[in-house]
Amino acid sequence: MFNNQPNRQPGNPFARIIIPILIYWAINFLVDIVVVAAYLAARAQDLLHAYESQTAFQTFMEETLTFALSHSTEITSAAAVLALPIYIYMMRKDEKYRRLFTVPDPDSGKTSAWTYLYAVLLGVTAGVALNNILILSNISSISASYQTTSAGLYASPVIIEVIGLGVIVPVLEECLYRGVIFRRIRDMVDARKAILFSALIFAVVHGNIVQFLYAFVFGLLLSYAYETYESIKAPVLLHCAANLGSVLLTETNAYEWIFQTPLRMGIITVVCAFAASVFFVQIRNMENTKKSGHGQP
Repeated sequence: MFNNQPNRQPGNPFARIIIPILIYWAINFLVDIVVVAAYLAARAQDLLHAYESQTAFQTFMEETLTFALSHSTEITSAAAVLALPIYIYMMRKDEKYRRLFTVPDPDSGKTSAWTYLYAVLLGVTAGVALNNILILSNISSISASYQTTSAGLYASPVIIEVIGLGVIVPVLEECLYRGVIFRRIRDMVDARKAILFSALIFAVVHGNIVQFLYAFVFGLLLSYAYETYESIKAPVLLHCAANLGSVLLTETNAYEWIFQTPLRMGIITVVCAFAASVFFVQIRNMENTKKSGHGQP
């Protein structure tokens, strides 16, 4: 676990939490503008003709919006690549400041490589179980925003989805929401409150009820993994495993196969939920072992 000694850095605590998020939103917005501008430039003649009538102009703008949505994965991935160095810098700067006020623990972050397998397996099994539960709840049918977002993200070629959604975006989100946001909150409050508050932030920024529920549960798991392993590698691996599992199951139509019969769906959901609980307990046991090793009750 991270040091429990309060380590509040100078400046407004709220600003230190919200500004990193606003930076990512700004970068994403700028990438959106560049992509749309390039699209409009490529179709400059069509745009000029579209001004001849309101209907033609409306049709052209709908085509532009469709183009942007269908390239959501590429846009999000590009924004993530541009933003990642900023958050790596923030993480290193924050850590350098923490070292001024805490005594380094020689065992901090030292975890056997094979134990990271628990994080990977937890990501896959929890992702499948939670996706199945949300599909069963039919909550996605009442969220037009989720349907639009989902359709846009899965409109790209599979290889782009694997690299973008499965690797680049999870790495960026872990550096931002765990490496920066969670750790800054953790500097001010105990582990339980930091895990809860950071998960709520992670859920809220996803913008619709379906992703809110999914992101909140995973936000709890990701922050807990970071707290337990004391290494950003744990939530990164967990997040990548969950996203890659979702991409591959979606693109191979495995979810359609799972939901062909209620019995199959029920069995797979229960098995994945049970397996996820087993892997979580294994990670929990790691935390208890560390506590006992440090003489904590």
